[in-house]
Amino acid sequence: MSRLLSTKLSVITTITVLFIAIMSGCQNPTEEWESFGEEIAVEDVPKTASMLQQVSIKDTTNVKFVGEIEEVCQMKGCWMTLKSENGERIRVTFKDYGFFVPKDAAGREVIIDGLASLSELDEETARHYADDAGREFDAAKDLKEVSIVASGVLIKKPAQL
Repeated sequence: MSRLLSTKLSVITTITVLFIAIMSGCQNPTEEWESFGEEIAVEDVPKTASMLQQVSIKDTTNVKFVGEIEEVCQMKGCWMTLKSENGERIRVTFKDYGFFVPKDAAGREVIIDGLASLSELDEETARHYADDAGREFDAAKDLKEVSIVASGVLIKKPAQL
């Protein structure tokens, strides 16, 4: 009798483990992302370099792309900068100051949907951004940047342990 009970428990355990594994594979891709601002779809989107080519062609253009967060405003998460392959600074602010992102999001993957343009900052604004980021102002890097006003942002959730 105990052998039969042991066999039943083993079969139930195996079925449960298989069910959990199958359901994990069917997880909705949007569950891997934190959404901020307007809803945007998780889909194949171009990398940062493709977006930068679009911005250099036009003064202002709609963009949707994937990148990596370099730094986030440490005061309240009201802007972030992204890494670019060519070292060009990409600053993202949020439409109508309507949402913020987590201050600890640096290093995470992000999908941005918004309006991009090239801009030159005055020294006072550039110094303000550097101060908010907790770093020293660098005139060679901080005065020119691609500016994006994001209507929606998806940030990849940190890996769960």
